[in-house]
Amino acid sequence: FLLSAPEALAIVEGQLRCIAENWPRVSEEATLSGTDRNLFWGRQFLNPYAFTALEGSADVLRALADELRNSVHA
Repeated sequence: FLLSAPEALAIVEGQLRCIAENWPRVSEEATLSGTDRNLFWGRQFLNPYAFTALEGSADVLRALADELRNSVHA
């Protein structure tokens, strides 16, 4: 995609932050129950398995996803 590794990481970081920032509002607009919110969050969105094989500088995305998953769910 003609992106450098740092550019790609920055794009993904922005996407992760956008998902976490907007999740409460979007799930409310979708009238998800508390149970459904919890089932979707961390399973469909920011699923830990999606970040397990990241290595090197990309591992920062795993840590960020963990942080965001825990901060929104709390």
